[in-house]
Amino acid sequence: MDWSEELDTQSFSGVALLKAASPQGARAADILDRHRVLESLAAYDPEVVGTLPLAIDTPESDIDILCNASDLAAFGAFSDQRFGGFDGYSRRLRDATRHVPEALVVCFDCEGLPIEIFATNRPTRTQYGFIHMLVEARILSLMEDEFANDVRTLKQFGLKTEPAFAKLLGLPGDPYIALGELAELSPSELCERLDVLQS
Repeated sequence: MDWSEELDTQSFSGVALLKAASPQGARAADILDRHRVLESLAAYDPEVVGTLPLAIDTPESDIDILCNASDLAAFGAFSDQRFGGFDGYSRRLRDATRHVPEALVVCFDCEGLPIEIFATNRPTRTQYGFIHMLVEARILSLMEDEFANDVRTLKQFGLKTEPAFAKLLGLPGDPYIALGELAELSPSELCERLDVLQS
């Protein structure tokens, strides 16, 4: 059995999820829409990711946007022009790691909402930020509401989202790698891996 459409890799979208996720998600979607943030980024295949689309956010959560940019210097110049006037604007290069290419990270506040844009030369739906959100959405769909509450609690104590999931699920090793490895599992395989009954 395959994943339902809303949890399928081709159909899943944080943008659609964001509007219906929660009052905070709806507010964030409205801010993005009114300031035409995603429209401005359309050439870079933007995807909204993170905790807000999944309704596991805390008061400190920001909006994360992934972009695919083949020329980071050009993307930086574009960001300076388009977002440089927003409060708290900054950008920095993030060195490549074993699993993630070099990236440009752009941050600013929009009506009090922190926004972080992560741009790298990789299609957005293959970036870890998107894959992690997809896996987390699937896990949340299989678990009881108490699990989501436990994730929020750990995050309020300072744990990042992926380590919080890994801790609650008992996943060994690097939590970012461990969660990414679950993306290829079918619903029954993920249920077996997590030792939960499939509804």
